[in-house]
Amino acid sequence: MRVTDRPLQRILVALDTSAHGRAALEAAVILAADLHAELLGLFVEDPNLLRLAALPFAREAHSGPVREEPMDAPRMARVLRAEAEQLRRRFAAEAGRLHVRWTFEVTRGPVEREVLAAAERVDLVVMGAAGRNPMTGSGLGSTARAVARSAVRSVAFLSPGNRPGRPVVALYDGAAGAEQVLALAARLACEDDRNLVVLVPQDAPEAAEETEREVEDYLAREGLRARLRRLPDGDAASLAREVRAVGGRLLVLRGGHRLCDVASLATLLSRAGCPVVIAR
Repeated sequence: MRVTDRPLQRILVALDTSAHGRAALEAAVILAADLHAELLGLFVEDPNLLRLAALPFAREAHSGPVREEPMDAPRMARVLRAEAEQLRRRFAAEAGRLHVRWTFEVTRGPVEREVLAAAERVDLVVMGAAGRNPMTGSGLGSTARAVARSAVRSVAFLSPGNRPGRPVVALYDGAAGAEQVLALAARLACEDDRNLVVLVPQDAPEAAEETEREVEDYLAREGLRARLRRLPDGDAASLAREVRAVGGRLLVLRGGHRLCDVASLATLLSRAGCPVVIAR
């Protein structure tokens, strides 16, 4: 059986009310519709918020006219339930608009732990690069960093405004596990030859030629074709420029590649103008 005959059947999207969370939802619905996959929406009630609300000095601040109200654990629990219901309605509406099969779950626990546990039940995780409390400047939030580091499944990261699409760009470096990049990229491209671009690092001409032959052999075995291009420089900024040059709408990297570090991912998300997928 060809790898592209094994579809991505379930996609997980971690939900919150931030702009990054909304972008993740929109992207996950688009991917699920394109891939005919089931979509699992996850909202995590953070117990740290409940513990914080139980402290005697906890207050809830409101926008508009400046005012504060006392906050306690029962009130915080009601706030979280209301937020979960708001997200469920939005999730159902977005999935219904594109006729995507969906389920919605609410769990309670440390957010990173709950997302990683849910990720084990799906084929692809979609996450906003930052959540409610993004790091200073452009970068990955704490949950995104944890998922990038520890998830056992492929993960797509995106920032607001970076909607997924095609062509799909795959960075193939010939290292162990690199074929997973081609397999995932081919699935995301829906096997359309015009929608798949493979970049080969040009660290040395002889090595690049050998890597290109590996790609061509793989594509021939799978009955696929792709546009092959060489990547002159191997840093994140150069990769982002090349993705833009080919009009890439998704970038797929090998899990464990050196450009999967936090700083490089942040650079790719801000400069490539498209979601970044770590293939596992």
